[in-house]
Amino acid sequence: MHMSQAPNPALDPEVAQRVAGLMLRARRAADGALSGLHRSPQHGTSAVFAEHRPYRPGDDLRLLDWRAYARTDRHSVKRFDQEAHLRVRLVLDRSASMHWTGPSGGSTKLEHAATLLAGLAYVLFRQGDAVGLSVIDEELRNHLATRARPAHLQALLDELIQPAVQGSATRLASTLEAVGERIGRRGVLVLASDLLDDDPNALQPLAHLVTRGHDVIVLHVLHPDELVLPFEEGAVVEGLEGEPSIESDGREVKEAYQAEIARFLEDSRKRCLSIGARYALCRSDEAPERTLASILGAAAKKGWH
Repeated sequence: MHMSQAPNPALDPEVAQRVAGLMLRARRAADGALSGLHRSPQHGTSAVFAEHRPYRPGDDLRLLDWRAYARTDRHSVKRFDQEAHLRVRLVLDRSASMHWTGPSGGSTKLEHAATLLAGLAYVLFRQGDAVGLSVIDEELRNHLATRARPAHLQALLDELIQPAVQGSATRLASTLEAVGERIGRRGVLVLASDLLDDDPNALQPLAHLVTRGHDVIVLHVLHPDELVLPFEEGAVVEGLEGEPSIESDGREVKEAYQAEIARFLEDSRKRCLSIGARYALCRSDEAPERTLASILGAAAKKGWH
């Protein structure tokens, strides 16, 4: 498995510009969304010991460290830093099909997915939560650690702006399984993908994560032209992931195509719900803050604690 290294944007003005653009979109999306989510999917709270400090009148006596007193003959209390309340694993499908944009133009599916995940990361980092990122196509391309440090956001942005590997296929089953093997304690996993994978077991690894206590959210990212097939004349359809080209007449196939895409959407939704995951259709022409608001609002109603 190849693990790519994110480039240093300070060394590449074009990369730095793309990162800055993504950060701007992420902030706009985050500011327009609900940002009240700050609960943990694990019961209770946990804290990490930080240091001792001298006891002061009024301090909670339960925090007195009697072992330290036995060693130093001085009363001291333990100070704790609260751990991140939430651990979130973002998963970006960066297969070649995600790089597609239709005749109507606009953002590619990959750009829209990156904006959604960056906006979610921005909200979570602002709240002190821990976020990690995995990038997949036909293999697990990168797996960034789950951390709560604000500086970690830069590493995520550097990775999110990377382009798709030309011709890379979608292999959700094997790559999601690889991600699941690297996830520790219970948390939240958010997958952004067009779900263009013919494998009927493509989402099965997500079912295993749900069984282990994880909350799973699937963002089904599609371009609006994929939903309506805007071609009125003959066209040559070229596959982005190694499929052969197909000549078609838009007028003849449009009705059949729209029926098929409707079945695909409904099947995708049912597959997600059947394994206990939440599903959201995310059109690349829709404002990302609406999707983020829906995610965070639903999470708050779910009552993570």
